[in-house]
Amino acid sequence: MIARPWTDDLPKCKNTSVASYFSRVGSGNPNSNDDYLCFYCETEDNSCLYGVFEPHNGLEAARIIMQRMAAELLFPPPSASNTDEEIRDRLRNAFTSVEKAYIENYDGMIAERTSLQYQLQTMNQLSQNSDNILARLKEIDQRLSSGATVVIALVLNNKLFVANVGEMRALLCRTDDNSVLRVVQLTVDHSLNNEDELLRLSQLGLDVNKLRNAQYLGNQTGTRCLGNYLVKGLWKAFPTLSAASAEPVVAVSEIHGPIALDHYSRFLVLVSAGVYKRIQESRGSSEQTNKQLAQIIVEHFRNTEDFATVSQSVLEEIEEEFVSYCYKNNLTPKPNTHMSLLIRNFNFPLPNVRPEETTSQSNIVPRTASVRFNPIVQSKSNTLLNEIDSELSSTNEETNDSNIDTNRSIESSSEIYLAGKPYDKDRRIKGYVDFSCYYENVAKARKSGTLPGFIK
Repeated sequence: MIARPWTDDLPKCKNTSVASYFSRVGSGNPNSNDDYLCFYCETEDNSCLYGVFEPHNGLEAARIIMQRMAAELLFPPPSASNTDEEIRDRLRNAFTSVEKAYIENYDGMIAERTSLQYQLQTMNQLSQNSDNILARLKEIDQRLSSGATVVIALVLNNKLFVANVGEMRALLCRTDDNSVLRVVQLTVDHSLNNEDELLRLSQLGLDVNKLRNAQYLGNQTGTRCLGNYLVKGLWKAFPTLSAASAEPVVAVSEIHGPIALDHYSRFLVLVSAGVYKRIQESRGSSEQTNKQLAQIIVEHFRNTEDFATVSQSVLEEIEEEFVSYCYKNNLTPKPNTHMSLLIRNFNFPLPNVRPEETTSQSNIVPRTASVRFNPIVQSKSNTLLNEIDSELSSTNEETNDSNIDTNRSIESSSEIYLAGKPYDKDRRIKGYVDFSCYYENVAKARKSGTLPGFIK
């Protein structure tokens, strides 16, 4: 029996719904607590810390990384007196400390591996003892290749900070001044589809075209992670990585924030790559994945009688759709895919949950009476977080809040409106392209008699 991690005993944030398990595709129990790889806690000063971890090559390393990360960030916990830069440094240093401690934990195993390789080189390769050494080396390499990708979110002083390595995602769903819900990806995917990461690898001397075609860095698809010493300290052993002048796979985290949490903020999503990649495969659109995930979540918000079960029901729907897609296309689903989803509700209304059954959503804002769903999705850019409060979107359709068709496809211009702002079909929106120069030139050409005949 696997011991429960101490993070299970942390004070839970009651405004959070979490599900985490291995998808075994038809075998085993998908709700097994042995696979639980997240924490969501609330400290005494009302700050909240969330973490989701996706394992690579086994659970043990991910569990160790999860517990070390929680210890680094909670002892002592972040303080309301900390500056924004102190919080950013705290997150950045936590990743560095966890990586260092994890690798040091395997110092003995690394030394044993070196010794066994030397023995193998000096003995008869056909001897029985060499078979034992090879078996032990394989076991060691399996352990050394274990690791995890991570996404961390911290809510402090009504501000959100996010840190990640790997392809885990953090999505913030918030409305703008026109009551349009935007699904903003706060994290950057550290993968070979990321041009910035390819540039970094190119600067190390690697052939990025080969890497892009292979979609693998040694033994993993991501370009950053915690752990996996085999592809970090021993990258020279991999033909596609041996030309690198330094470690190609790194543990350096990207920090995002502070992001103001105000009455526009609806809910936060932390999700593992295994979840959104299932949506990508079954629905065939990588650009719309975040929007589609947000749609599924809001559908379950509207139907739930227990917010705590929302993440579980969302994952079950995604899994059912994915398995059905594989069955129809004669595909064999990859077993043992890790699935984690954490939803932190700030002030999105839950119509089927009685008020006495819920706690205050947040000290950010009171609950909103009603929301109409259709999300707009944006990806994070360097300037997006600074401009997010000033962005405006046009309204282009009216939705009946009491009769929502959540089965219809959502176009990129689809929107969400808060109740309380009347819909005006004749309202004119501010122009976003200036044609004044064009009209001035037309007037001049008409006056001089040089206006082309096709322009009226």
